[in-house]
Amino acid sequence: MSPRNVYSRPEVIGKKSIVLEGKEIHYTLRKSRFSDLIRLVIRSATGLVVTVPHQYNMNGLDDILLQRSAWILKHQNKMNANRFVLEDGLHDGQQVPYLGKLYTLRIKEGGERGHVSLAENTIHLLTGGKTPVEVMEKWYRHRAAGIVKTCLEKNASKMGLSFGRLCIRAQKTRWGSCTSMGDLNFNWKLATIPPEVMDYVVIHELSHRVEMNHTDRFWVIVEKYCPNWKALRKQLKTYE
Repeated sequence: MSPRNVYSRPEVIGKKSIVLEGKEIHYTLRKSRFSDLIRLVIRSATGLVVTVPHQYNMNGLDDILLQRSAWILKHQNKMNANRFVLEDGLHDGQQVPYLGKLYTLRIKEGGERGHVSLAENTIHLLTGGKTPVEVMEKWYRHRAAGIVKTCLEKNASKMGLSFGRLCIRAQKTRWGSCTSMGDLNFNWKLATIPPEVMDYVVIHELSHRVEMNHTDRFWVIVEKYCPNWKALRKQLKTYE
């Protein structure tokens, strides 16, 4: 690694906060020696990251953030709305996602076994002696298995590719993966995101049947079968 690569990394100054329209927003402040502009980036894993030029006068930063408050709040709210963490727990009346749409969750105790049913804009959950999280995850897994299988077979046929075993998992950091043997693993949370975004994930993993690494050749394959993959990948990040 060259010295330039080391020093070109923005220096993390620390965690900061500012109140925008009555809401406290936390962000990470960085300084860059190779940037003449102030950059704002919002990602699910890092939240808001503000990068300023190395010699920037920090006294004016709050004014800049206040000017960009509408953009910051809009994108942060969108990301928070998309980010669904089942492990955080479930309660009656909560909005839960299925295939990119939000449904009102109605929880009832009782029954011999857990059961979930979908009706118009409502998801009904019967606990059956289990926790709502256990019942809901089992339902999501079952739904994901069928939906992903259909999507996978459709795209594999279109791409002229074969695959090995399909497995639905509770992966912490991945939406999908492909082994050298052609086995495909997918996250059950694919059942929560829009079908077109799921389609991109499936095409992405199938493309690894031709090229295992993310080379230029790999992205050429992805783009051939999913021309708007860049926009879909960006959208996918809001669900992480």
